[in-house]
Amino acid sequence: MQSDIQNADTRLWGMSSRRLLISLLLAGLACLFLIVLLIATYREAPESNSYALLAQTWLNGRFDVDRCVDGDCALVNGLAYIIFPPLPAVITLPFVALFGQGFHFFMPLSIAAFAINGWMWWRMAQSQTTSRDTALLIVLITLFATPLFFVTLRGDHVWFFAQVCGFLFATAALYSALIKRNALLAGLFIGLAFLCRQMSILYLPFLYVLLLDKDTPWFRIDWAAIRRVMLLGAFPAAALAAYFAYNYARFGSPLETGYSYIFPLAWVDTASQEFLGNRVRDHGIFSKNYFLFNTIYMFLAGPHVDFGGRYLTQMTGFDTFGASPFLVTPVLFAALLARWDRSFWFGAITCGVILGLTLLYHSNGFTQYSAQRYILDWLPIWLVFLARGIRSEHNAVVSILVCYSMAVTLGMVVVGGVLAR
Repeated sequence: MQSDIQNADTRLWGMSSRRLLISLLLAGLACLFLIVLLIATYREAPESNSYALLAQTWLNGRFDVDRCVDGDCALVNGLAYIIFPPLPAVITLPFVALFGQGFHFFMPLSIAAFAINGWMWWRMAQSQTTSRDTALLIVLITLFATPLFFVTLRGDHVWFFAQVCGFLFATAALYSALIKRNALLAGLFIGLAFLCRQMSILYLPFLYVLLLDKDTPWFRIDWAAIRRVMLLGAFPAAALAAYFAYNYARFGSPLETGYSYIFPLAWVDTASQEFLGNRVRDHGIFSKNYFLFNTIYMFLAGPHVDFGGRYLTQMTGFDTFGASPFLVTPVLFAALLARWDRSFWFGAITCGVILGLTLLYHSNGFTQYSAQRYILDWLPIWLVFLARGIRSEHNAVVSILVCYSMAVTLGMVVVGGVLAR
């Protein structure tokens, strides 16, 4: 009897020790991530983000910019335009009005969005999981084991700051639907997300289903359904109208975003972007010709470091096309353990449509030293299912996978950034 008690105590002590070790490792990695963010904030340079230039042109009563600090500008009738959706520039506008177009505190704004995301995912994870430990793991996955950390770290540049804002508002839309149960707020935030990342508008059917009571058929048409659609769709409709008006004011067509005019021959491409210019000029923004390249990097390519020198022993570069999120963060597969109810199918179809479109896009997110950053357009939906799929009994295995993913993500970002300098 005493021997059995001693054996049980030994097993419990062993389990507690392993849990403590994993917790300390996770906490240590999180601290390293935050240190890297602070260093990046200190190193931010003036006029490195096109949104500051765009905000300044608005203050000057214009839509075109004097110069292009990145390669993704449009050239129309001899004038250069920032092609990206306008909301991040609206967010930047008061700061540029105060500090001028040299405003270079995008990193603090990105970190603030990062912290708000953490809080919202903590609340949502608590509502969708069976334990606080599981909810904490979901937050760690979201913040430190996905491309969200990378785009936050690079928030001083236009592409990444747009994704920081888009992910924040898409998360807020899910939070409004799951926690607040408020169709108007969910619509407001997905409309704002659309003005940062256009494909966010595809969240609307999924949000509608999330807002339904458990016993309400999604296909029922009554006054309650009509009211719900009107509340959910009011702000997205306004966002669409505003975006169409913005496009018309710039290019004379509500459906012309400026992407048709990027990488013009009149501009000399940099060596790193020459292939993108060739792609767009020869095959267009979307094409089946990009499918194989994007599919390999989305599903098959792992983290890769290039070696050079006489003996091929010197690390010379990191693959700037990134790696598969399913290899960097394999715990994402646990989302398939969630109940396959109507919300799962609506969400999975939404994720599939957005993913499918990105596989045909001329860029896979280049440059990136992390998992494919375009998954951030559909990742918030997938994280909801991940929270529903992970059970308390999975926490030990999930913790190990999260440690692996955080370590790989941190290593890719730090090593890739150092080698690129």
